[in-house]
Amino acid sequence: MIAIPPTVLLTGDGQVLSFPTPQSAATYETNVKATPGAEVMRLEPALPALARPLYDLESHLAALLNTEEIVPAELEQEYALELHATLMATTEKRDRVGQFRAHLQAQIALAHAEAVRLHEREQFYQAAFDKLDDYITRVIDMLPLDSKGKRPKLVGNTLTLGLHGCDKRAEVLDEALVPVKYKRITLTLPVETWEGLCDSLDMDLRDTVLDSVKSPCIEVSLSAVKADLKAEIAVPGARLAGGTYVEVK
Repeated sequence: MIAIPPTVLLTGDGQVLSFPTPQSAATYETNVKATPGAEVMRLEPALPALARPLYDLESHLAALLNTEEIVPAELEQEYALELHATLMATTEKRDRVGQFRAHLQAQIALAHAEAVRLHEREQFYQAAFDKLDDYITRVIDMLPLDSKGKRPKLVGNTLTLGLHGCDKRAEVLDEALVPVKYKRITLTLPVETWEGLCDSLDMDLRDTVLDSVKSPCIEVSLSAVKADLKAEIAVPGARLAGGTYVEVK
């Protein structure tokens, strides 16, 4: 819903009054006009805050504040009206921007919660699917083989359930008993340490180690880079960025 801009009145003694609704302003005007000699003038409201960018309003307000001391005496009243209208519009715009940011934040949280819910739902159905396949497998395995020595198939009206042959899989019963030649280890080391380790090996062992490494994954340690950059140690290919974040209280 678009907010209705306040109604601004200028009294005969130079006071600028703001009313939240046209009705309240009209009531004040009626009371003033009932007083002999009293004057009041309705001013056009500033452009609604929602129709002006925050940057435009903030820049205009800053410009007004910076020029306050050099405003000629004959323009002081006009300046006061402009400052008042801009300040109200800027305050309104700040609220609107903050509210929209809060809306986006809520949508992000909702999307994240929905993603978690869908992931849990996927896991639930996957577990049910796996149990059903295990059940079908047990049912077919318990049935006698056909005349050709093959597993029977469960034929329905619209589909047929059967077991498709595949290679047998290895199953580890006791990992501690498995010889080390069948085991693989994954380490995360600084690249500098890794290169120093490789350089310390003799050529044959070094070649063996490098040949055994499959798909090495090298990542930059942002924490280490940040620590050196904050200590004013140059890191080629990196720099400190950002430094601020939006906070709403």
